[in-house]
Amino acid sequence: MDLDYITGMIMRIGVILSISLVALGVILILIEGHACNYSESVLFSRTSYVNSSIANINYIIKGFTNISGLSFIYLGLIVLVSVPILRTALALVYFAYEKNKLYIILTIIVLFNLVFAILFLPSIIK
Repeated sequence: MDLDYITGMIMRIGVILSISLVALGVILILIEGHACNYSESVLFSRTSYVNSSIANINYIIKGFTNISGLSFIYLGLIVLVSVPILRTALALVYFAYEKNKLYIILTIIVLFNLVFAILFLPSIIK
């Protein structure tokens, strides 16, 4: 198992998928002039109050049923953020396969830090 090749492919596919989803979302917003009841001027303003704090899984899924560009953008950002987590989880599997205990422990710590910082820390800070 070549970890570098698989990691490279995961990162390439993840970034390309993320860019595609975000670009599709922007195109949908430009075509429709709005997304999820927010006007184009509100969405693209430098001081926009629309940010990731309003996005949750239900919001994104509801936006997909309405083909909302904002939901595609949020999903693209989720894919982009999940790529390092997936890469670290893959490294953990590889180190477990190689039975390298030191790197297993270190990778578990890194994976815990990533998941904690992305999923739990924002709700604690609020």
